[in-house]
This record gives sequence, C-alpha cells and structure tokens, in this order.
Amino acid sequence: MNEITSVSNNIVKDVVKLHQKKYREGYIITEGKKALQGALEAGLEIKYIFSPDARLLKEYDKKFQTYLVLDKVMEKISTTESAPNILAVVKKPDYALENFKKYKRLILLDRIKDAGNLGTIIRSASAFNVDGIILFGECTDEFSPKTIRSCAGNIFKTPIIHATIGQLIEFKKSHKMVSTVVNSKNSIKNFDLKEPYIIMFGSEAEGLCNELLTLCDISYTIPMKSGVESLNLAVSAGIILYETYNC
Repeated sequence: MNEITSVSNNIVKDVVKLHQKKYREGYIITEGKKALQGALEAGLEIKYIFSPDARLLKEYDKKFQTYLVLDKVMEKISTTESAPNILAVVKKPDYALENFKKYKRLILLDRIKDAGNLGTIIRSASAFNVDGIILFGECTDEFSPKTIRSCAGNIFKTPIIHATIGQLIEFKKSHKMVSTVVNSKNSIKNFDLKEPYIIMFGSEAEGLCNELLTLCDISYTIPMKSGVESLNLAVSAGIILYETYNC
C-alpha cells in the first residue's frame, strides 16, 4: 500500500485531469464502492484505487495499485462536494458496434444532454434487461462522473456505443425501429414486438429528430391524463422499458 500526502503529487494531478471529458479517452473515474465493484465484475483494468481508510484498501491491496491518501487529497481528486470513501481510476470499456446487431432489445437516445437523465436511464436499462444503449448526435458523456453516480453502480452492466445515421440505416436490416412520441395511436401497453428492435427516445427539449423519425417502423406513446405536460425523459424511458420488459 502506497501513501500520498500532497495534492501536488503527479498522480493526483493526472486523476484531476479526468474530471474533464477531453482527458477521458483511455481512463475514467469511479467514485464509491458500488461503481468500483461494477468495474471489477465487468473485468475492467483498474489502474489506481484511493481511499483515506486503510481498512478499505486492504481488500484490494494485493491485486491493485492502492494509495492511502489524506482527506485533502481525496477531496482534490473527487468530483463531489462530499468526497467518497473510495475512488478508482478504471480503463474505459470499449464496445463493438457489430456485437449490437446480435442484440434483441436495444434503446437509442437522441441528443440526450442531462447526465442525471442518462444515468437514470442506464440504471433502468439494467433493471429491465436491455441488451445495449445507442447514443445518437451530440450527447452528454456517458462516462462523466455525474452519469456514473446516477447509475448507482450499473454503468458497466449495459454496453453503450455511439452510432451515425448511416450505421442506424444498417440496423434496419435486422431490427424494427420504434419511436416514442406523445401523439401515437399505439399505446405502449399494447407493445408486442417479437423480432429484434430499437426503441428510440428523443432529446429532452426537442424529441426525436427528423432523421430518426424517417427510420421509424412503428410508434408508441404513454397514455396519460389529458392536460398534463409530457413526462421527464428518464421517467418516460423507465415506464416504457417496464411495459416492454416481458414482451
């Protein structure tokens, strides 16, 4: 077990860089034991583990490069106001687009901007057995610390890729393209697709873009009381994933 007592330590400086998206090409930060356990279960490379508690580090000390740090160091490398009791630097997972074509239950998120929404949807996707998540357009970083925290330890359970419109056109050969809109005649309660499909969710502000709507084979809506504003994206996704879970 190593020790770090200074916030000016070079390793500390390298970890702090990972707070910014432009430095998260190879490695990412996980904060808290749940997220670290998820990385371990996914078989990801663990570069460093930090904690101010020597007892916590003992569990990992023989297999990984661990650092006992002062509270001020933990506060420096953490992205939250209240630093976690354990933080790790983990190799960012790399998922193959070709594998997604073999999956039956996929969801697509169009230009999602809110990290909290994305994290909540990833968590719901894990709970309701989604095989993979596709991000389209300019989206928030799926491996930002806020997204990972919102996942509650589920960030590595469902693979996530980015896809272009050309790649999605290829998916139409193997998957039904399902749009979620506010005015479809089809209630999500009647969802009964048996073939592989991609359920598409639009951005928080604008809904699904025209490029994606032109790919749509069928649309569904959540029946609601009249006069109520549309639901939050993460709430809508959770309801739809629940309704399609056993189909």
